[in-house]
Amino acid sequence: MSERLGGCADPGALDADALALYRELVHGRRAERPPAFPLTGPSGRLNGPAATWLLHPPLGTALERLGATVSYDLTLSARCKETVILTVAHHHDSVFEKYAHRLGAARAGFTAEETEELCAGRTPASAGPEERCTHRVARTLLADGRLDDASHAEALAVLGPKGLFEAVTLTGFYTLLAYQLGAYAIVPPAGG
Repeated sequence: MSERLGGCADPGALDADALALYRELVHGRRAERPPAFPLTGPSGRLNGPAATWLLHPPLGTALERLGATVSYDLTLSARCKETVILTVAHHHDSVFEKYAHRLGAARAGFTAEETEELCAGRTPASAGPEERCTHRVARTLLADGRLDDASHAEALAVLGPKGLFEAVTLTGFYTLLAYQLGAYAIVPPAGG
């Protein structure tokens, strides 16, 4: 765990608001459908970007809600979601995102070889049309900050309005998480 987080990472040192957020993260919706990586370590400290959310519970609570929505309520396939996330992880060289979403990609049915292609910024040869499209959308947004008319039209035709919005939102959300992970020097747990 990062020393930059100070005492906020220790569950025993949390104030009432941070403790309420901690309990929601550990015992709420994520406990019903746990992420592919362990959310807490042996001491109860949070792993990953959620540890930073305890620094500002009102903002952290909003991020938790958005994170739960992008984790559980999207129409994009699990493979498309992991494609976007690993594209972001590659772009930002986010070690924790690569660690966590290698596990998520395996859960979504990617082979180890396909996952490593995504971690290296490449589209796996076996990717279907929606996966290829979400990869292009994420790469284009990360490189240019926008989609030109042709890219938007193509993505709309393949993903539909809702799927395109979800791919754009995932790209932005996981970029935010990459910034939080980088700013607080959060790395995978030992052995991860």
